[in-house]
Amino acid sequence: MSAPVATFKTNTQSCSIQEIPFKCDKLWTMGQQEAISRLSVPEKSLFSKSTKMVLVSDFGARAARIAAAYAEFYLERGEDGNPDLKGRFYWMGLAAFASKQVKCGLDFIPAEPYLTIGVPPIGQPPLRIGKKGLGKGNFWLFQDIFVWHWFYKKYPDQFEGCAPVRNAKSCDAQVQMNIDSLPWAEEALPVLKNLSLTPDVKKGFDRIRESESITSGSARRAVQLKSLLAIADHEQRKILQPLIYNDYFFQTTLKVQAAFEWAPFVPVRAAAFSTACDVEDPELRVQMKDGNLYNERERMVFIAAIAAQYHELMDKKLTYMEGEIETIASWKDQK
Repeated sequence: MSAPVATFKTNTQSCSIQEIPFKCDKLWTMGQQEAISRLSVPEKSLFSKSTKMVLVSDFGARAARIAAAYAEFYLERGEDGNPDLKGRFYWMGLAAFASKQVKCGLDFIPAEPYLTIGVPPIGQPPLRIGKKGLGKGNFWLFQDIFVWHWFYKKYPDQFEGCAPVRNAKSCDAQVQMNIDSLPWAEEALPVLKNLSLTPDVKKGFDRIRESESITSGSARRAVQLKSLLAIADHEQRKILQPLIYNDYFFQTTLKVQAAFEWAPFVPVRAAAFSTACDVEDPELRVQMKDGNLYNERERMVFIAAIAAQYHELMDKKLTYMEGEIETIASWKDQK
């Protein structure tokens, strides 16, 4: 799939300048284009000297780029970043570690032939189903949540008015064609209600805006945590649960993994606050030992524990945590 390049008609008279503010649909189109571009690389055509942008094919490399994008947001990198407000995108710091963890899971599972297309799920090995589920969830969560943050950071004054009209099926035609051809788009977009606004997204960004007016201290820390938990509710309950965790075959795969966690080299259900896939230091990891990941209520207990540990470490070991996030940010060009 080629990454889109959108052009908008802003003026009918050549060689002239006319300032025309973009409407919401154009801004959402630009954001969705940016999300796709972050996961794309140039590819030379076999029949001409031209190049086109295509999605990075390796799922693990995609997860690394996604983790890097989250890390850069937390660190306030880029032309629209504001270092004085570092920490307002608090969920993004945790998400950098989470996408790193997804990368570890994807890298553990071999690529081909486990990604053969067209084989019915009942005939696919559990590893193939697991890799597809992880890759799909990570990819579409990024298409959703990255664009919310991109829009807010770039157009904060228009965010509140434009948020209610976001719709991944009403973008500019050039980009719409590319969105519709993204992996799993036909399945994902209806399930995710075309990436429309949810109450948790609104709550999360209301808290982000509130945090910008608080310079430091316990009041700001409390607001940061509230924003993180609201966005976590959105990502887990509105994106990942309906998209991957409700799938019977993915649930079966998770059961098999949990049953063999005792075996050597089998990944455990754990979050490590490190660039490494796992660590021995109990302060830097949270492991799920009871319940099922696909069960929303049981998984949210695990997510809450991860959030609490992240929040504590961002107090006690901020230099270390931001150093790890810095490293993750350097993964943005992985292929």
